[in-house]
Amino acid sequence: AIINKEKIGIITDYDVDGSTSAAVLYNFLSSLGCNCFIKVPDRLKEGYGPNKRLIDELLEKKINLIFTLDCGTTSFDIFNYSNSNLVDIIIIDHHISELKFPEVFSIINPNRHDEFNSLKELAAVGITFLFITALRKKLREKNFFNSSNKEPNLLSYLDLVALGTVCDVVKLTSYNRIFVSKGLEIIKKRTHKGISKIIDNTKFNHSPTSSDLGYIVGPQLNAASRISDSTLSFKILISNDLNEIELISKKLQLLNEKRKLIENEILNQSFEQAKNQVNKKYILVHGFGWHKGVLGIVASKLVEKYNKPSFVISTDTSFGFGSARSVNNIDLGKIILNAKLQGILVSGGGHKMAAGIKINKDSITLFDKYLFSTFDNIDLSFFEKNNYFDLEISINEINENLLSYIEMFEPFGNGNREPNFIIKGLKIDSIKKIKNKHILFFFKTDFDVKIKGIC
Repeated sequence: AIINKEKIGIITDYDVDGSTSAAVLYNFLSSLGCNCFIKVPDRLKEGYGPNKRLIDELLEKKINLIFTLDCGTTSFDIFNYSNSNLVDIIIIDHHISELKFPEVFSIINPNRHDEFNSLKELAAVGITFLFITALRKKLREKNFFNSSNKEPNLLSYLDLVALGTVCDVVKLTSYNRIFVSKGLEIIKKRTHKGISKIIDNTKFNHSPTSSDLGYIVGPQLNAASRISDSTLSFKILISNDLNEIELISKKLQLLNEKRKLIENEILNQSFEQAKNQVNKKYILVHGFGWHKGVLGIVASKLVEKYNKPSFVISTDTSFGFGSARSVNNIDLGKIILNAKLQGILVSGGGHKMAAGIKINKDSITLFDKYLFSTFDNIDLSFFEKNNYFDLEISINEINENLLSYIEMFEPFGNGNREPNFIIKGLKIDSIKKIKNKHILFFFKTDFDVKIKGIC
């Protein structure tokens, strides 16, 4: 397709992992002279994964090859669609597969049931990056690159790889750790106009960290599909038009603020329901007409509060659409897959820590019973939340040297948490409330050095 300059289609998921995957593949193929088109499902109307509308729209453009990124591994109904057989399809994904596979040209997924490898923790964007690395090697062997076809510098894509990897909350070990570490170096050089603009809009006055990607940049990109237009996040990641980037970045800021208001309302209702489930080994909440765009965030906050796998479902008159988040050592993807195979769910899929489902409204009680039996053999003490610390330190050890040592362990995230220290006998001189959300506190070392902290 590249050598013949064929048109290439990309169908991607609407989250940050999907958007960055699309940007990496689009930028790489475009640099080789390919004419690429990106399509994203409408999160609120169509839900996760490829669909007939997207396939047909790409076929109308006379496309012969379609990639699906961060989706497609379990999309049997779509790839059995007659029009899907008119084009070659390559799936690049990391979600857990079933025992059978869709009939497509190729499925690149380290979490296929028949794969035995050390790459199962990669996000889709990491797999996409490894794919273009192998593809570039193949093109070298075919002597594709010359004075008119310049060889792309793949390291320049690592800012996107870092962003998608952090925001998909995969473990920052092995390849992921390298991707994020090198990617942050590139982000600090401000070569990516879209990422730099989002960072500038937040007005923080320090070099970006992995935490900033996960808690500041990522939520703004995700707000697009959660509340409004699913295409905005990939558009800002592939654009070089400063006016377009400015316009989209402002939209993302406003959408993220709106998302917070909607999320808080549903979160409060979820907490009320969860109060009656303290003796269960999971949390299952649901409500009629809950905004489907924020269910995953609400599930994450339930996990944070109760340290139990959490399922949040929005119902209409016929169906429920839900998101789920897990805790360490409980494979949510397998739990959802088993429920689907037993006919409890209409559809569903995911990976160890996150999943999405569609269920008949009348089957929610049955799903609850299924979850109860699934978790029945796990002792309730497994879910007790323990606060661990790495080291007890003296108040006098809080200084610039300590901070510089901590920075050496970055990037922090899942699989490499920031160190926690405990200081005994600390005397706080004064405190100050900040926007009724945070507390600023002040104390002194034994050498009368003033220090401030925030919580």
